[in-house]
Amino acid sequence: MTSKFLVANLIILFAFFFRSFSGFGGALLSIPLLAILFPLKFIIPVESLLEVGLSAMLLPSVIRRVDRSSIPLLVGGSFIGCTVGVYFLNALTNDQLKAPLGIVIILLALILLQKKEKILTRSKGLGLPVGILGGLLGGLFGTSGPAYIAYLSSRGLKKEVFRATLILIFTFENLWRLTLYVWDGLLTRNELEFAISLTPILIVATYLGHLSQLQINEKTFRRIIVILLLCSGIFQIF
Repeated sequence: MTSKFLVANLIILFAFFFRSFSGFGGALLSIPLLAILFPLKFIIPVESLLEVGLSAMLLPSVIRRVDRSSIPLLVGGSFIGCTVGVYFLNALTNDQLKAPLGIVIILLALILLQKKEKILTRSKGLGLPVGILGGLLGGLFGTSGPAYIAYLSSRGLKKEVFRATLILIFTFENLWRLTLYVWDGLLTRNELEFAISLTPILIVATYLGHLSQLQINEKTFRRIIVILLLCSGIFQIF
């Protein structure tokens, strides 16, 4: 086992532990950390494969709790945004992508520092532009979650409905994103094999995160994550 592969397993363990624990954050944590070791054009499709695998494990147990009224506009917008994002991912070089990724990660870390979630709006009309923004960030950087989280938080959903809706949106978006990656030649046998090799640790992380939902101080855990995001974002820029 190479040192890179060992570190990649540790990153996936931590990132998807938090993803299972909180309902989001797998890509947000894993991509900037993995991008230190691997090219973005390699690791973003790999992470998308892992997200689909995770969704396949979680979706059956939450599908009945989904807020169906949020799905059409968010998913439709995400398809549009993803298409544009994947185009630029394919067109730009790794060096051109790293600095913008670093800026996005730092901004998201600063947002997570907020003590209270701000209500954006209760208008369903924002679903389409939010979906486009999330899809764009997802297709380009693999980090679509914060856009959807901000919007769904404004809907006043119950925690279990909020989490279930996120899982379904991620499922649709990642399947579309993977289709585009295959079409553009960004997802090949190498990415597929690497994702498969990380699947065991993904399963372990998901199981541990589920067990720990009521046993960890989320406030302290979030602070640790913010520090990691800030450091990894700065590293991408410099």
